[in-house]
Amino acid sequence: MKAARLVSEIVVLSARTQPITAAALAQRLQVTERTIYRDLAELSRIGVPIVTESGPGGGVSLLGGWTSPLQGLTREELDAVLLGSIAAGDLGLGDAQATAHAKIASAPEADTDFARLIVLDGPDWFTAPEAPEALGTIVTALRTRRGLTFVYARGEATKRRSVIPLGLAVKAGRWYLIAQQPGGLPRTYRVSRIDDIGLRWLRAVRPPDFDLGSYWEQAKRGFDSAIRTIPVTLRLAEAHLPDLSRAIPGPLTAEAIAGSWAVDANGPDGGTIGELFILLESVEVAVAQLLTVPGVEVVSPAEVREKLARRARELLDRNG
Repeated sequence: MKAARLVSEIVVLSARTQPITAAALAQRLQVTERTIYRDLAELSRIGVPIVTESGPGGGVSLLGGWTSPLQGLTREELDAVLLGSIAAGDLGLGDAQATAHAKIASAPEADTDFARLIVLDGPDWFTAPEAPEALGTIVTALRTRRGLTFVYARGEATKRRSVIPLGLAVKAGRWYLIAQQPGGLPRTYRVSRIDDIGLRWLRAVRPPDFDLGSYWEQAKRGFDSAIRTIPVTLRLAEAHLPDLSRAIPGPLTAEAIAGSWAVDANGPDGGTIGELFILLESVEVAVAQLLTVPGVEVVSPAEVREKLARRARELLDRNG
């Protein structure tokens, strides 16, 4: 996915003698312009000398006669560079990444100074990143197309699984294995809950039509839907919709704002006020989240409205 796309971008830019616009590059690779700009920043960070020119005839190109050193990278070095520093370190590719960076930096006109101005910090604030022991075996299985057997803990229950690994995902420092049992559907496994892992079968056949990126997006939405079951109707100003998104992140919030927020009044400052239907986790979680949204009004249910008012009065009494 991203790794293949970055390689494609280097190949396209290396083959061109004239700049190409971000829009044209996005159309060629079937992604958004925002994705292209993020990729270009990542390529610059690892030393690829990206040049951008504005105005008619402008676009993106490579500096001077720079040529890609990708042919000089080993498979592990290429994997390490394209995965990024956090994932490469967790997967035991730190040395390969250092070697790859040295090779790229030695290329003519490599912009190594720019890389020192960028810090990549994947995990969320206050979240300790994981480096589960099972990752090494999972990577071996993915590369050699082997199956896996392991003990998986869910709550207090444990069960041995035999699966075909389909990919890995890392979110906020947490690693997840996407795999399927033979004849079953793909599932997501938290890698830190995997124990007693080993390789199985000489060759595991993966479904040819499986797309890891699409599956992961659906899995995130499914998790969001599973925990958000309380229907709540809100009224708030359009100016505070971004505050709502920050307080209650997730695809369901974005869909609620895009699909159900409707103007029904004008606020005292001239801005618009609208009504919004949204699903939240529980009454207590809803109250805690909504307290951080300026000017929010709960229309229903009454229990959320009453507890929000009570909490607000308590805070006013203590801080007034």
